[in-house]
Amino acid sequence: MQKTKKQMNYESETEFELTKDEENTESYAFPVLTGDYFEQIEPGIIAEIFAPGIISLKNRLQSQVAFSPDGKSVYFQIYSANYVSTIYYTKRKDGIWTEPVEAPFAIDKNIQLSSISPDGHFIFLNSNRRDGNIFKVEIIGSEWSELELLPIPINSNAGDSSYQELEDGTGYLCSKREGSNSKDLWFINVLPNGEKEAENLGNVVNSENMDFSPLISSDGSFMIFGSDRFGRRGLAHLYISFIDKDGLWTEPVDLNVSGAEINDNQANQSCPALSPDGSYLFFMRHYDITTMNVYWASTSFIDDIRKIVFSENKEE
Repeated sequence: MQKTKKQMNYESETEFELTKDEENTESYAFPVLTGDYFEQIEPGIIAEIFAPGIISLKNRLQSQVAFSPDGKSVYFQIYSANYVSTIYYTKRKDGIWTEPVEAPFAIDKNIQLSSISPDGHFIFLNSNRRDGNIFKVEIIGSEWSELELLPIPINSNAGDSSYQELEDGTGYLCSKREGSNSKDLWFINVLPNGEKEAENLGNVVNSENMDFSPLISSDGSFMIFGSDRFGRRGLAHLYISFIDKDGLWTEPVDLNVSGAEINDNQANQSCPALSPDGSYLFFMRHYDITTMNVYWASTSFIDDIRKIVFSENKEE
């Protein structure tokens, strides 16, 4: 029996199949494109499909996107039949974007995209399984290394995914490891002796339901992540939390709270990412078994939410 969209989940929790007719069969001549965003009209605070016909194709499921820090490469994740995941990429050569092709390190691996390191040297990935692990690939010029499994405590004996590493070596991920309510957000701290330690972000950020795909801003001042914390019957929204004056995360709020239109109540939202300069938010919106695309919006609304959050905290 085919699942309804309210029964569909998100991230690696989703299980479905596409028929051959529903797989990507669209063929086209890739256009000559320049600019930071494939010559797209840049959006406001109402989310729009990103690069239709270029990144977001009809009859194909695409989700996570990641820009290299220099903005000259874009990696994005797609799903095919039986929810098998792979990664495509495109680069700017002499100012012109190449036609997207499957990344060699992703062929026949069934892996998902997480993030790119701040220095642009590594791509972080995770296996597309409920009990999956986190890997990295080194970018070596125009080539890539083999997949390398990351050590404990980044990985555990439970499902680990969506790893983002910061400049100081600390990181964030989501996991079902011991100490989680369901699927929680975790912080990977670097101790004075250089060893790493996993810390649950706690009940201010995490809920009793599923919290996942954390995105940390380059300055560390805010985090955007996906959650079905209010029992949305499997429909997940994106939320934001800020670092307060005491260095603690504020209670998360919905990205629509200030008037932006990011979350759609009829869809799952997940896999947030930022443009290299932080001006645009990219994310996955998943409506049903055949409709999943990358969307983008201006991040100008984030300052409005910040004012709301800290005004409320001040009143308290």
